[in-house]
Amino acid sequence: MTVLVADDSPVARYAILRELRKAGIEPACASTAAEALMACAGAPGLTCALLDLDLGDAPGTVVAEHLRKTHPNVAIAFFTSSRETIVAATFGPVFAKPQELADAVAWVSARTSAAAE
Repeated sequence: MTVLVADDSPVARYAILRELRKAGIEPACASTAAEALMACAGAPGLTCALLDLDLGDAPGTVVAEHLRKTHPNVAIAFFTSSRETIVAATFGPVFAKPQELADAVAWVSARTSAAAE
């Protein structure tokens, strides 16, 4: 696995997954922070993570903080409809949901391409 997508919205996960698959990327998907943390535990080849800020059971920043400790080289971005993005922006770019889906997918594609080289 090189990409983790965590979003509590099935519609958002579907849209992200569809676009990433078009780009030739098969991400691991999580619908909660707990699922995302479990996916991180077994992800030695993790390249990047695209997280929602509101994952239902915990903020996406909890997953980002965990990633910073356990996978310090993993690139992190957020794809969210939240307006409270100051903390998220300390981890990496924040893309507005849904209008910046193409930008979020381009960001993931760039990270996976760089990791493959």
